[in-house]
Amino acid sequence: GPQKAGDRFPLGLARFMASMHVVVGHLYARGVTPPSYFFGWGFTWVPWFFMLSGFVLFTAHLRRAKQEGVIEYVMRRSVSIYPLYAFSLIPAIILAKVKNRVPNVEVLVGQSFLLQAWVPVWTEHSLQMHCWFLSAMVVFWLLFRPLSQCLKDLQLRGTVGLMLALFALPWLVILVPLEGGIDVNWYHEHHWGKAQTYVDVAVVALKFHPACYLHVFVLGMLLAKLRLLLDAKATASARPGRWRLPFELMAPVAYLILGLIFFIPELCPLAYKLSARLSVLLPLQGMVLLGLAGLPNMPMSWVAWLAMKVNFLENYSYAVYVFQFICYDLWPQEGKVNLGWFLVFVASCAVLISTFIQRHIQAWWSAHPKGRMFVPLCMSVFLFTVAMAPEIHYPYVPESQRLDAGAAAAGRRLDGADGQATDGGYRGFMVDVRLPLASADGATLGSVINPSFAVSGGKVVIAARQHKFETITHNGWRLTGGSVGPAFVEERVWSSQILLGEVPVDRELWAKWPETGEAPFSEIVLSPWYWLRSDQQHHWDHLCMQESYDPVNNTIVRKRVTGPEDPKIFSGATGSVDVAFSSFRPLGEEGCAPGENVPQMFLATNASVDGQREDVGYHLQCGHPDVAEKNWIPFVYEGEVHFVYSPQPHKVVKAGPEGACESEYSTDFGPLARLKRNSSHIDIRGSGQALLIDDTDATPNLPKVHYLALLHMVDGEGHYAHFAYRFSAHPPFNILQVSEQLPILGAPASRSGPEFAFVSGLTVVDRTVVITYGAGDNEARALVLTMERLDEMFECSGELQALPASVDASAPGALASANASVGANASAGAGASAGGGR
Repeated sequence: GPQKAGDRFPLGLARFMASMHVVVGHLYARGVTPPSYFFGWGFTWVPWFFMLSGFVLFTAHLRRAKQEGVIEYVMRRSVSIYPLYAFSLIPAIILAKVKNRVPNVEVLVGQSFLLQAWVPVWTEHSLQMHCWFLSAMVVFWLLFRPLSQCLKDLQLRGTVGLMLALFALPWLVILVPLEGGIDVNWYHEHHWGKAQTYVDVAVVALKFHPACYLHVFVLGMLLAKLRLLLDAKATASARPGRWRLPFELMAPVAYLILGLIFFIPELCPLAYKLSARLSVLLPLQGMVLLGLAGLPNMPMSWVAWLAMKVNFLENYSYAVYVFQFICYDLWPQEGKVNLGWFLVFVASCAVLISTFIQRHIQAWWSAHPKGRMFVPLCMSVFLFTVAMAPEIHYPYVPESQRLDAGAAAAGRRLDGADGQATDGGYRGFMVDVRLPLASADGATLGSVINPSFAVSGGKVVIAARQHKFETITHNGWRLTGGSVGPAFVEERVWSSQILLGEVPVDRELWAKWPETGEAPFSEIVLSPWYWLRSDQQHHWDHLCMQESYDPVNNTIVRKRVTGPEDPKIFSGATGSVDVAFSSFRPLGEEGCAPGENVPQMFLATNASVDGQREDVGYHLQCGHPDVAEKNWIPFVYEGEVHFVYSPQPHKVVKAGPEGACESEYSTDFGPLARLKRNSSHIDIRGSGQALLIDDTDATPNLPKVHYLALLHMVDGEGHYAHFAYRFSAHPPFNILQVSEQLPILGAPASRSGPEFAFVSGLTVVDRTVVITYGAGDNEARALVLTMERLDEMFECSGELQALPASVDASAPGALASANASVGANASAGAGASAGGGR
């Protein structure tokens, strides 16, 4: 039967099962397990490990304190965590490199020294992110000696009082919002990986910062002190046997109550994602610990005696925790996992790692007190080297765009001839090139696409979009008809941010660009537009999102875009730089109004390219708030900003102060109108900016002042075709000519669908025309040609010979390039039709 409990704790099974619950919880969060409510509570056991550490360490200290310094103590304790953690970073960085998700270098260096939890902007981006708790363990060990001196002489009343105070501390995350009239679930405003607002930083700090868990470690120490004080009372009692029953029931009852909370949604604590983590459940988890440990001079409970039979499992619990995500990355099954077999796989890996790796590296760590001091430095150098190595997987580039190693530039000649040099420039040249643009945030946040250029003050100002698409699946809850139930959640996340930068204009190099294919600038590192604010002074990150529910599959589908998209940069009305862009609305104080979770157009005037001041994006009110609005074409007329709202009919609006719209012109262009009538499934949309052209020698096919602009057509299957067009330099801004199809090179999308390209910008420097675009979702490119070569594209007549695949080019009404006499019937009116500019 059970012997005296002593100080040999039967905690191996509890530790192992807690680690397994954490693993299942992480899988549940990824949506690869069945939607069991119980699975989602795995995160609550991480604080329990802090309590467990404080309990075990202080028990040993009270029994026999060692005389050693603080640093010596920490280094001795580090053998239990750092060697295996450092070893895990080796396969983790290799897998991250293969999957193109390597964290920034400063994060890698910081986490080599276990600093990742101390810097909120690092924590959620670190390698082996779930090992954040090791940052806290080191600090707690540093404080252990001073804390021991404060707590070792406490008596029963002081111990219980201090424990009650620390048990109450986590309730502040509930009481403070309630007292302030704030939603207790305020932390939902934070999205994973974001650390740009005070809310983001506060949520990350409360979830992961070591300072927020010190009370849990101290509670473990107090629990060890309470155990000895109760043991002394039990031993001195005339009837010590009566102490046995409470300790027989303590762990089972605590597990029972925890199980009820983990299985019954109605028992969920308020703000549980924070409160249960910090942790409102600490009293119950403390009962588990104390009940299994028992009193030293009393027989251990029957539950503890049975658990002692499998106490060897404690040797594997740490390896289970550390290697869980590496095992997941190596698991051959995508999507839903066979949970039983996966847990067997994780446990088997943990046994092998513990037996053949952990023991040996821990032995080396203990035997080399000087050599181990250099391990974090060596680890940081290794991670830095791997991070800076060339990418293993490159973005897809179509074969037609690849050049031989000896090619002068990453481009493709499209003129088919040598061109004809003239005194005015380089007539006839045209080349398609890859643009040397990069993000200051690195490639892990996505590809740089959809660039836009503007010339202002002797500089070329550049805007682009950094984009990454991913589907995140996890389990969640649905509310239908007043009832709550589990559901599968599929989040389609478009990670998006606008990048800005500038470079001096070298007009000689720009003039040669169509001939040489060499960009007139070296690689430009663009900065994220972090200083963009809404008109309510909110950061541009927490945006409205779209959500739908599929009852057949019990699936909630969410479309979430994390930031602004598709900038169009242009020289504004006062010579400043303005940026028009599309975006879902920032949530603001009152959230997203019903029906308004659709993209809208915004304008930031006099934008600060270098971030010296905050920019404000005003909602353009020309369209409809409940209809997706995008692809408007900005231009300046007589010092005022105008937009082409839609190419057909050609609707033009004037932007007033703070997003107001003041007037509109609407004209029809015969060939486009006929195309719309005969191919109703084709959408005609705007692209890029419009520029005033006053160079009759270079535009013999339209020898007068006019605006040059771009449009694209797309069918229901995602086939794109792009065109240049010209419209009148004065109201009503009727279309004068449309070119033949531009030879824009497509690339595969990040999701399923045909190859495509999206034209995003138009720039003219002297007689060099640069049409910028995003090839698929992969890279920024440009079609570079002379003004004379572009003018030749307006010579075509008859039907257009290249349209989206679903258009019959030979059918009556197919688009013809024509001048104004072909059928531009001008009319002026007020108001804009719904759905324009999409």
